[in-house]
Amino acid sequence: MLIAPEIFKQFPELIAAQSTREGGISPYPYGLNLSSHVGDDPKNVVENRRRFYREIGLPPEAKFVYQNQIHSANINIVKGDESIVKESDALITSEENVFLVVSIADCTPILLYDPIVKIIAAVHAGWRGTEQLITIAVVRRMISLGAKTENMFAFIGASASGANYEVATDVATLFEKDHYTELPNGKCLLDIKKANRDQLLIGGVPLDHIEINPRCTITDLNLHSYRRDGKQSGRMFAVIGRVNR
Repeated sequence: MLIAPEIFKQFPELIAAQSTREGGISPYPYGLNLSSHVGDDPKNVVENRRRFYREIGLPPEAKFVYQNQIHSANINIVKGDESIVKESDALITSEENVFLVVSIADCTPILLYDPIVKIIAAVHAGWRGTEQLITIAVVRRMISLGAKTENMFAFIGASASGANYEVATDVATLFEKDHYTELPNGKCLLDIKKANRDQLLIGGVPLDHIEINPRCTITDLNLHSYRRDGKQSGRMFAVIGRVNR
């Protein structure tokens, strides 16, 4: 039902996880679908979210902040009195019991934490947001709030992998050459995980502070994938929040 980042287990005050397709009550192909915008029964979505949040151990006082994701480099700083943040693809907070949520089905979720100043961030990085350098922008915004890159830890979640994410050449060539591989059919394989890892490194996050989940949404049937299933694809959540422990 969930993917638990190993890199965050050293911080008992932090709760962070990515959901999978498994363990839900929605009929095939939705499974553990957590989105209310893909045609699933709303009652099933409510129950699926309840199961996922219970599984990751969220406290009763947890506040959830969602966003209207638009494949941008927009960032919102949240206090927790919001429930839905309009038109952004990254959320940052320093508040306790505020859980930041990104919705994914092939795009890359990135969760960040500075345990010294207690700032967290959640990023939704598709190829458009990645090309707009959203991850570097988030690191810089965290720095502006008092974080230091040498103290940051990051999790790059399960998403479309560089071995399977095929894109047109005009998309691939927006990226550095070592982020894509040319194919005989005139298209390219694009490695969004690597591109975002490199943005973290350029931003100053130490390599040994970065975890990359190897699972690929396109080939792993236990994960949701829009590229594989189209309009029948559900959505996964990646969630991060801090509690008082």
